[in-house]
Amino acid sequence: MGDAYARSFASLCEGTVELLLDRTRGTDHLDVGCGAGTLARAAAERGRRVLAVDPDTDMTGLTRAATEGLDVRVAEASLPALGLPDAAYDAVTANFVVNHVPDPRAAVRELARVARPGAPVAVTSWTNGPTLQARLFRDSFAAAGAVAVPGQRLPAHLDYERSVDGVAGLLTEAGLTVTASGEHRWDWRVSWEDLWAGISGGVGGVGETYLAQTDEVRADLERELRARCAEHETGGVVTMPSVAAWAVAAR
Repeated sequence: MGDAYARSFASLCEGTVELLLDRTRGTDHLDVGCGAGTLARAAAERGRRVLAVDPDTDMTGLTRAATEGLDVRVAEASLPALGLPDAAYDAVTANFVVNHVPDPRAAVRELARVARPGAPVAVTSWTNGPTLQARLFRDSFAAAGAVAVPGQRLPAHLDYERSVDGVAGLLTEAGLTVTASGEHRWDWRVSWEDLWAGISGGVGGVGETYLAQTDEVRADLERELRARCAEHETGGVVTMPSVAAWAVAAR
């Protein structure tokens, strides 16, 4: 699945990398949920000493390849127990991580624990706001008669509001003081072939749902989504306006 992610949704998540780096500082940088390694590489190129962690072996492998020759250490570790010392890092980033973990509040408390006093903890999250990407996926799945996969949402007592206030609230509940927050908007540009590689490779909720369908429904879904994406394609590239919530805090 790592290669499928690297070809597809990794480029979507890159849309907030510069924002997070511009909002953080310091020498010792902890990148939690490093994915394909784009943020870790960019942080090292800014002169930071980076520890990049991810629970997925495929992702740590991608990050090692992306950061070869740079001051980046890569390790497998997962929230909410990273196994790292208290107050050890000048900056902590978690790019699209809190929206994937089973307990977002416990995860953010761990991010706060490993940050030094005054060190920025910067996180991003997808929102529930309507986006072109969400509409394309929703309409295509409906037209293909796809059956929803249960259990993709967190239980109500663990979930948080998928908004700027919701993300900032997670940081506040962890004992941090929010210093900045907002929505970040950008255009995700991806070829149809790379987008489909991610979906058919089982990446994310859309990929999991695709793999759960019958062969007939999968074929219908590919046809339906291809036709809809073609309406937003220029020169072989599909452009989808995207939005994320972000917040930075410190203690």
